[in-house]
Amino acid sequence: MVEVFCRIKKGKVLRISAMPREVFYILALIPLASLVGCFLLIEVVQEQLSARTGVLCICIIFTIILTDYMVFLMMENYTDMAEKRHEEEMLLSEISYQDEYYKDMERYQEEIQNIKHDMKNRLSTLYDAAGEGDSSMMMAALEEMLDEISLAEDIIYSANPVLNSILKIKVAKAKENGIDIRVHVFIPQKVSVEIGDMGVLYGNLLDNAIEACCQVVQEKRFIEFETKYQEGNLFVLIKNSKTGKENKEMTTTKKDKRKHGRGVRAVQRVAEKYGGNLILKDRGDMFEAKLLLTGIGRLE
Repeated sequence: MVEVFCRIKKGKVLRISAMPREVFYILALIPLASLVGCFLLIEVVQEQLSARTGVLCICIIFTIILTDYMVFLMMENYTDMAEKRHEEEMLLSEISYQDEYYKDMERYQEEIQNIKHDMKNRLSTLYDAAGEGDSSMMMAALEEMLDEISLAEDIIYSANPVLNSILKIKVAKAKENGIDIRVHVFIPQKVSVEIGDMGVLYGNLLDNAIEACCQVVQEKRFIEFETKYQEGNLFVLIKNSKTGKENKEMTTTKKDKRKHGRGVRAVQRVAEKYGGNLILKDRGDMFEAKLLLTGIGRLE
């Protein structure tokens, strides 16, 4: 009855998945305790049947239902706040990826402009050295030019600017923690996946892989990342080392389960949005995450 009231009043459904497990258990005890209380009151009325007792019983039952109703509304507001907080975190991640991309572009353009500015003088020196047959001067000029060009070189993981920015951040984080990470990317420059959704998918999965590797001795830390696009399907495969303890329930092992468990749920929601699914497999000392999105368009 209370759940029906909530739907009529708020037009919403209580999202149990957005709650921490311990909160869900407490919430489940509330209607159970209410039912037990109502049955006990009915037994009291049957033992002492009178108009006054009946009215009192009805008032108590009404109070119990009203209390449950208020509790359900409170939990609905709680889940709304949790979802909004998570959306804000995802938005901040998206902004950081975009900011990294634009900073890269500005740095590349500035470095290229500097090289172009100096290239004429470098080539003139090289031309004069060639005319004089001075091989040592030619070698020195070439080495100086190569040094200048190397400043503009950077690892490009993907032609897709958003994914490339995400990978730059996550690969740097992995290397800082002594993780051997291998990246294989085969996706177009533009696909019909929103920037925020790409941040949720790739960012959360790579963060989980990095955090799992940090629990392993440094010599055994590794991440294998692969993503590819083919005929409207976007596939992601991540393998990473982990402790040998098997996690059959596929739940987070961190103390803050409310915060960290939400990342996998966010990936699952985005996967469902694009008609795909997320498959997690615990293989003892290795964890495997497979993600498939369908109906993804290649944009020009």
